[in-house]
Amino acid sequence: MNFIFFFVFLIISLHLIQATDYPNMFEISTRPWLYSLSQKYGRSITKLTEIPDAEFENLANQGIDLVWMMGVWQLGAYGLNYDRTDPDLLNYYSQVLPGYTQDDIIGSPYAVVDYTCNSEIGTDDDLKWLHSKLNSLGMKLMLDFVPNHSAVDCPWTSSNMDYYIRAPKGTEPPYDPSKYLSNGIAYGGDMYDGSWKDTAQLNYWNMDLKAQRIAQMKHIASLSDGMRCDMAMLILNDIIEQAWGTQLSSWGYSRPSTEFWADAISEVKQSYPNTIFLAEVYWGKEPDLISMGFDYVYDKTLLDNLASYNLANIWGYLQNMPYDISHAANFIENHDEPRAVARFGSWQKADAAALVALTLPGMKFSFMGQWDGYHNKLDIHLRRAESESAVADVQSFYSKFIPMISEDVFLKGTYSLITGCDNKNQLLTWKYYHENQDGTYDKRLCVINFTGSTAYGHVVVSDAYGKDGSDNIDITELFTGTVYQRSASQMRSEGLTVIIDPWFAQIFSY
Repeated sequence: MNFIFFFVFLIISLHLIQATDYPNMFEISTRPWLYSLSQKYGRSITKLTEIPDAEFENLANQGIDLVWMMGVWQLGAYGLNYDRTDPDLLNYYSQVLPGYTQDDIIGSPYAVVDYTCNSEIGTDDDLKWLHSKLNSLGMKLMLDFVPNHSAVDCPWTSSNMDYYIRAPKGTEPPYDPSKYLSNGIAYGGDMYDGSWKDTAQLNYWNMDLKAQRIAQMKHIASLSDGMRCDMAMLILNDIIEQAWGTQLSSWGYSRPSTEFWADAISEVKQSYPNTIFLAEVYWGKEPDLISMGFDYVYDKTLLDNLASYNLANIWGYLQNMPYDISHAANFIENHDEPRAVARFGSWQKADAAALVALTLPGMKFSFMGQWDGYHNKLDIHLRRAESESAVADVQSFYSKFIPMISEDVFLKGTYSLITGCDNKNQLLTWKYYHENQDGTYDKRLCVINFTGSTAYGHVVVSDAYGKDGSDNIDITELFTGTVYQRSASQMRSEGLTVIIDPWFAQIFSY
């Protein structure tokens, strides 16, 4: 009997995900944001401490509780010169920002010389000020950590060459210029994208380098509440061995017995236990990084499935995720990806994708400009994108949607995927419930039409009950505020009847 009870409990639990305060995160490209604020306010705003309070207050009022200030660290002259002279980059700038000037090229924020505040925007004390400012408004601060590489002109490339992967020992110069600097240090890169020639590839099989990197992570943690770790899978031992094994073995390095991330996250959290770790990760390595201590991992697979418009694939993915969905960081755009409006082809489709991604469990991840419906890409090397007007319909949508998903029921509630829907060819359905301190419950039902035609369907809501034993139940559609009275028993058996416009949703409180 006990075994049967446990088995039933296990099956039920597989469909329920209990939240642990999912962050509602907003990514800001720091230097472009300062530039845009200068235009907005008609005065020079170049330092963190010059940002008007109203900008932070607006984010807090919308429901944002975690701000990722992307690109705050010190850069060098080498990377800026490279970005301003490389022919391929210059051609690319002409495509994304016709009529750009040299002043528009500000250097990649991922070619980091040192983990101190970029002197163009302030000091470490200014980062501490920013941290305190956000905390005072109920928000947290996330900063970057770029594990795979440093800038070419990082002092270590001269003082500690053994911190880097180098051409195989015994190789005579000149070295292959597509892979190595003139001193034999490898350019940063991965196995697929070639070399990133403003960066130098770090050697994580050198234990001295490992210690230095953990010290840098502790410094970041001292200034913030979390760190977003760039291309985090690149320093897994399997990938290092595959990409750089020949070079490392020639210099006498062997594979460590432990993974850097497991050791580093554990050590950082000993000193800063509440630090949030977010991994940019691809190639199916999400479960590995979660097992090593990451709180959240990019869910690019969800975005790719949404962009395919294949409802069967989306349903299949959500029913058979390779890791606990509560660790997912869900997004429809960021600084690396195309704008959602560009990817999906219209703001209506982009909004529908947001309705899916940002109502699922895990981190809810938005990017500056997304809420305005911008189409033009803001490239990381540039201080501005091509000018365009905001889309009023998109602004109106997000002004309702972001506060809606910032309520405790979405951030702390228990999620359940609803498979009892008779129109899975058009509709995606899930629900949440959250017990309040006074013993009452908040419940939400999300029904999303991810197609271009009106959707009709019935959605079984197993926990629909009227008050005081009544079969009548009031349900409120939150976008319109419309209140409906329905039969609770019918919602539990036959389902709630819905009619939903193309590329939109109904979110019910019941």
